[in-house]
This record gives sequence, structure tokens and C-alpha cells, in this order.
Amino acid sequence: MRSRLQRKLAVTLVVVMAIGIVAGWGLSFIKVSSGLAVFVLLALVFWGGLCLMKQWLSPISEAQRAAEELTLVCDFRDPMAESGDELDDLRRMLTHLSARVRERMHSLEGERAKVTTILDSMVEGVMALDAQGRIVVANPSVRRILNFTQDQLEEYSLLEVVRNRELADLVEWCQSLNLSERCTREVVLAMPQRRVLEVNAMPLALANQQRGLVLVLHDITELRRLEKVRAEFVANVSHELRTPLTAIKGYLETLLDEVSPNPEMYRRFLSVALTHADRLGRLVNDLMNLSDIETGKITLKRESVPLAEVVSEVAGIYQNEATKKLVTILSLVSPDIHVWADRDRLSQILINLVDNAVKYTATAGEIKFSTIVKTNTDHIVLRVQDTGQGIPPADLPRITERFYRVDKARSREEGGTGLGLAIVKHLVQVQGGTIQIASTLGKGTVVEVTLPVAQASSHLPQ
Repeated sequence: MRSRLQRKLAVTLVVVMAIGIVAGWGLSFIKVSSGLAVFVLLALVFWGGLCLMKQWLSPISEAQRAAEELTLVCDFRDPMAESGDELDDLRRMLTHLSARVRERMHSLEGERAKVTTILDSMVEGVMALDAQGRIVVANPSVRRILNFTQDQLEEYSLLEVVRNRELADLVEWCQSLNLSERCTREVVLAMPQRRVLEVNAMPLALANQQRGLVLVLHDITELRRLEKVRAEFVANVSHELRTPLTAIKGYLETLLDEVSPNPEMYRRFLSVALTHADRLGRLVNDLMNLSDIETGKITLKRESVPLAEVVSEVAGIYQNEATKKLVTILSLVSPDIHVWADRDRLSQILINLVDNAVKYTATAGEIKFSTIVKTNTDHIVLRVQDTGQGIPPADLPRITERFYRVDKARSREEGGTGLGLAIVKHLVQVQGGTIQIASTLGKGTVVEVTLPVAQASSHLPQ
């Protein structure tokens, strides 16, 4: 700026000198006194110089006024500034403005980094829309919830990302709300996978009196699923308890209404009532057992357990029942295998599995125990395979749910509570294992229980 000003001053000096020379040359042609000529010459030079200086220095005055207005508007005035000439004042203002602008820029960058970190760490999806419905801000949770694979959502409108009529209606309706109001709605997205979202929307004030929208997406799919499971559990428990209680009450009322005592009928009715009472007791015990497992109230006494020995004990428990149905129980488990588990809980797992296998395996069938050594891991797979009726593919995902039965009528006839596999799954998990169930309808079922291997299993069969 100083170099430009110096150039302009030099040009001004040259122009003034030129005016003086021209004026002097002109006065020499006319006969005027020397005093008057000097006066006229000085007046012309002064007037020309003044006009040129005023024209060329006016941008400096305008810049100074603009800088003063900016300092007043932005509260950037330097309290230590002392009034000097115009160039010094302008230099001081611009220097101070530049420093304050840098401070504000650093402050804004810091605030933006904080907001970005907060948005990125939120579980809820947060997005902002402009007046045309285009996405201007979206955190990573939005991509996860909406299953959007593109890196940038900001280039799309909301309806391009989510083609859902309910969500579109919600956005359109919320555009008419006041800035302080908000609306909440539950939206179900069917594609690409079913999700239940709680959407909170609030209008957003934008520049030029335009209005956008802020959307907060809560994924409540799991919550709704658990609510459904809880409702089904309450209904199933009520039904399972009501059935034996109704039977017991009916037989006892019949006995009370009987006028002439009949010992044989009394014995038969009381036997049926006792059977239902036993079933009710098993149901309550299984419920309490499952509750203790889920809440972590059980105490595990984990030790090195010979797997073949436990399998042999459980097979012996069901040998008589299996023999009546001509079912063969075969164990191919090596005596060298030891697992790190609670022996009593491991027996409970196998009892539930063998109980189901014996019940649902037809005459002359087979139940086989075997193991698979998982290489490069410290776990072993115990397979319990039967040649029973099998499980339909549609029922497999829910087979370990509480009270879920494939054949409800037959299960109750066999005396089952519907909690056996749920107990097995939780007992396996608390011991650091996993369970997988595969089945072919009409051919049988294979249950694979993965358990940690104990250090005693030094020689595992390959």
C-alpha cells in the first residue's frame, strides 16, 4: 500500500510541476506584472495539486471509514490505539482486525471440532436438512442406522437416502411448526432390513429467513423386540401355569362333588392331579433356574472335567428309557478329553439335550456323542446327533427361546416345560462356550456345544 501511495505522490508532484511550467510559459506570452504572474502561477499549482491529492487519497479515507465501521460492528476496537495520521490509524486498525479475525477463526475451528467429536460419538443419528430437504449435516450413526454405504450424505436429499412415506410426511408436517416446537413419531423402515426408529424433528432457522429441519433418529428395533418377547413370555407363563392348575382344580372339584366314595376313582383322579402338580413344580423350578442363570446368581465351580465320563453318566440315566424305544446311545468321546467347566452344570446341559433326543427319536433310532477338535484354539466341539423327526427350518432361529415349541401338543404330552434349550443356551454361555443347532426335517438334529479345553487334555484325538 505504501508503494502505491508513493507512486501516486510522485505522479502528483510531476503533474503539479507540469502545471507550473505550462502556466509560466502561458503567462510569458501575456504582459502581466511579475508579482501577479507569480501569484497566479502558485494558485494554479495549488489548485491542481489539491484536486489530484483529493482524488487519489479519497480511497484511503473510504478504507479508513470502512475499517472504523467494522471495528464498531464487530467490537474489535483497540483500546490502546492512539490517534495519529490517517495512514497510521488505518494500519493500526487493519493490524488489530487481522489479529482478532485470526483469534475468532481459531475459536470457531475449536468449537467446530468439539461439535464434530460430539456428533461422531453419539449413538443416535443426527442430521440437518436445508429448506429444499437436502442433507447438510449427518453424523456416522445416520449411515449405520440407515445402512447407507456412501461416504457423503450431504450431496443427497433425504428422500433419496430413505424412501419412506411416513418419514417424508413427518418432514413435511414439521416444516409448518414453530421454531420452539418439536414432533416425535415412530417410523418403520422395511428396507434393506427392518428397523423401528423413533424420529424427533425440530425446525431449524437458516439464513435469509429460510427454515430447515433437525432430525434425531433413535434405533429402537431391539427395544421393541424385547418388549414383544416379554409380552410373549408373560402370556406363555400364564398359559403354562393355568393348564396344570385348571386340571388339578377340575379333578379336586370332581372328587368333592362325588357323593359316594369310590377308592379306585379317587386314586386315579389324585394320580392325575399329582402328575399335573409335578409338571407345575418342574415349570417353577425351570423358571427359577433360568432366572438365576440370567441374573448371574449361580456360582460356577469350574474344574478339569473328563468329558467322556460325564457323557457316560448321562447316557446311563436314559438307558432304560432308550431301550424301551429300541434307541441306541453311542459315545465316541475319547477319555483323554477334559473340558474346563462346572461338572454339575455340564451334566445339566447334556441331560436336557439327551432328554429331547430320546423323546423325539423314533423307534430303532440312534443318539451319538462325538467330538471335533478345533485347531489353533483352546475349545472343543461336542456333537450330540440324533435320528429323530428333525426341526423345520422356520423354527430353528427361535428354538432356544423360552417356551418355544415346534410341536406344542406333543411337547406337553411328553411333560416338557419349553425351557430346556433356553437353559442349555445360557448354561453354555456362562461357561465360555457357544451352541449351534442344525436340523433336517425327517432326518434328525445335530447340536454342537463348544466348550473350553482344560489343560489336562494333553493328548487330543485328531
